[in-house]
Amino acid sequence: MATRIAVRLSEFAGGKGECLLAEVLADVLGRLWPNIDFHGAGAESAVEVARTAADSGGAPTEGIRVGWAPPYDFVIGVGTDPGTDTTRELQVGANGWCVQLGKGAECGSDDNPVGPAFAAALAAAQVFSACFRDALDGYGITPLQSWSSDLRELFGAPHLDVAPIDLKETHLFGVGAVSHGFLWLLQHWPREVRGRLALVDRDPYGGGNGQRYAFMRREDVGLLKVNQMADRLRLNTSAEVTPFAQDLNMYCAMRGYESSLFRVIAGLDSEEARRHVALKFPLRTLNMWTSGMHIGAGQYVPGDGRGCLACAYPEPVEKLRDEVAEIYEKTYLIPSVIRELLDSARGLTGAEASLVASRFGLTPAQIEGEPLRSVLPIICATAHLSLAGDKAMVDVPFAFSSLLSGIAGFMMLLRDVQSSEAVSYGWTQHVLKPPSHRMMQQQVTNALCVACEVSKAVAHRCSDGERTKTAETAGSAPEKSV
Repeated sequence: MATRIAVRLSEFAGGKGECLLAEVLADVLGRLWPNIDFHGAGAESAVEVARTAADSGGAPTEGIRVGWAPPYDFVIGVGTDPGTDTTRELQVGANGWCVQLGKGAECGSDDNPVGPAFAAALAAAQVFSACFRDALDGYGITPLQSWSSDLRELFGAPHLDVAPIDLKETHLFGVGAVSHGFLWLLQHWPREVRGRLALVDRDPYGGGNGQRYAFMRREDVGLLKVNQMADRLRLNTSAEVTPFAQDLNMYCAMRGYESSLFRVIAGLDSEEARRHVALKFPLRTLNMWTSGMHIGAGQYVPGDGRGCLACAYPEPVEKLRDEVAEIYEKTYLIPSVIRELLDSARGLTGAEASLVASRFGLTPAQIEGEPLRSVLPIICATAHLSLAGDKAMVDVPFAFSSLLSGIAGFMMLLRDVQSSEAVSYGWTQHVLKPPSHRMMQQQVTNALCVACEVSKAVAHRCSDGERTKTAETAGSAPEKSV
């Protein structure tokens, strides 16, 4: 790809906000663009981050370097003027909760990573929108040249503070692309993170994961996701982190279905998997998802008319199809093979990878050897576009989509841990359009939901004392050999 990107940093060492923004921006850009010049103070560090990101997905790194040689296809100025006279440029800044795009955007010294990460993801989305402008014609997308927000207002939580996070008893199902963005923020939260966190995912990293997984490294390939992320979290938090190389149903069966789940975070790849989570009747649920050009996150505390996770994913009564049938329609893999792949952790064979790749404009090498549940998100977090000069449709990975969804999920976590209020809210966003606080909507019980009454009964039985006992029981479970 001949597209050339430049990231201009300030001439002198920036504050904490600029360093965080530059680090996340370098990572997310490096996962798609092979030709990036970094200029200014800290350029060498940014190059290292971007090259590590590119290398994790097997992409070339030679075009990522320190330099300044305009003209470029797009230039980003991090807290400083981009320094070019073109419409294909963007100045971006962040400080704590605040994000700013446009002329005069600055970075501050706040060590809160949420604003810088959100700003980096938005800027990366604008690079994509500008460089794929012809392919996106007809989508109603215009350049986001000026935008600002306090993320607390965007997510309807003006009370949020940079305070310690007590996870109590939290279970994260699915350590995929959206979860990597979420967990990066948890790692870099500047206050104490305590409590118990179970990471549940049986898949190892595959080479194709590097296109979308925030801060994944080449040496992670072939290793279990839960183990690698648990190691990082133990280094940076006080939380008791336990990895489980199991799917969510095996985990819940091992743990005992009679033990209520206090808080569940769902970073899963299908509606069917999210229904499985909902039917475990957790007391509190956070959800993160991507679907093409749309992303979202939700916070669910069922009861008194408030929606639960199952309300968002009712059984499709108009189409009597199970997950296997839905995947068959997308991939053309034989149903018996799909069932085997879903029930095991084995990777796709060369023939299976070729069949799936032919459907989505991928190369077999991108997905061969990867478990099916790792391949499905590649299909979800992509745009199906026809590139200029080429009539063939190709799928372009959206690393910034997964990152934005993970950030939104982290905001839902902060809402959940910093307020005792029982609420259910959801947030959705088109990743190439301006974010709006109007997209934060209250979630009410779906009349077709089969889980709400049971969820209400479970919540009623779980007094504070019983919850404490449950948390202690879960925390004392022996770590499984993974």
